[in-house]
Amino acid sequence: MRITFLIIISILFTFITSAQEVDFEGYGAAGFKFYNRETVIEYNQETYYEGKLQAEIKYNKKIKAQLDFRGNSTDNAVSLREFSLKLEFFKKLYFKIGNLKMPFGYEQLVNREELYTVDRSFVNNKISEVGYGERRISIMAYHEFDKDEKDFPFSYYFYVFKDNSLYHGAMTRLSYHNNDFIYSINYLFQQKGGNNPITANGFGADVAIEKKDFHSSLQLFYVQDPEEGIRRELQNLNNKIFSTGATYTAAYNFEFNEEFLKGIEPLILVGIFVPDSDLSEYHTIQSILGINFYIDKDVRFRINGDLRFIKSKFNSAYSTQSSRGIFEIQVSF
Repeated sequence: MRITFLIIISILFTFITSAQEVDFEGYGAAGFKFYNRETVIEYNQETYYEGKLQAEIKYNKKIKAQLDFRGNSTDNAVSLREFSLKLEFFKKLYFKIGNLKMPFGYEQLVNREELYTVDRSFVNNKISEVGYGERRISIMAYHEFDKDEKDFPFSYYFYVFKDNSLYHGAMTRLSYHNNDFIYSINYLFQQKGGNNPITANGFGADVAIEKKDFHSSLQLFYVQDPEEGIRRELQNLNNKIFSTGATYTAAYNFEFNEEFLKGIEPLILVGIFVPDSDLSEYHTIQSILGINFYIDKDVRFRINGDLRFIKSKFNSAYSTQSSRGIFEIQVSF
């Protein structure tokens, strides 16, 4: 949904005038990407910029709303990325209604500006393309773990969605918190109607360690691809196509107290994605080595080397096409 700046101001003014409290947060980023690809097909260098403005609107202790606006140099426009209404009925039961991000996997719980890497993983992007992520019009019942309430060391999400392409479904995520460790499982059911109806199931599991200066997470996915299933069904082939994916991320922040250097954070991400689990010889391996330099706790310069090894039916050996080098400056507020 593309909207003008004046419309954004009008929407925000309407919410602000009827709210008790409004908080703003977001980020701005600009960067440069180098790609390993032929210039006769696509550019092998790219500059970009993007930003986010999020308004948290509090009406009372039980009712809150959120508006999330995004803009970037690719679309050269501002869009309303998310609207949600949050309701608290009970202490450990909240409801959200709106265009909500689906918490399928640990990575989807992390905002773009809080990622250790510049972009989300290749695995996350691929499973999101076939319905296991991104945002949907939905209703979500949930509870997020509070360290001050150790008598209930759980988080849960129950998510029911519907979109404009005949898809609907439900997802659940359950997490157990044990000190710095988080153990989680996911299940998602989705169904597409129309002339070629299909149902699909997805499973996920992840383990994360969250400390003050150290992060580590392992994600595993086994998801059915409904789009490929429909294409194969039209050819009278088996429509139960499952994709497999796994990622591991680790980062450690070395703190400093210099005027223009508050921390150096090296990181690594490795992952593998297999589009068809029955043909595991065709896959993509991703390896990211990076480092974040914190000029301030909300200002960081980021370097990512994203090396990809791709083996498909068209490659007798691994190809490194689409590998990237990324440089970015990011400011959060």
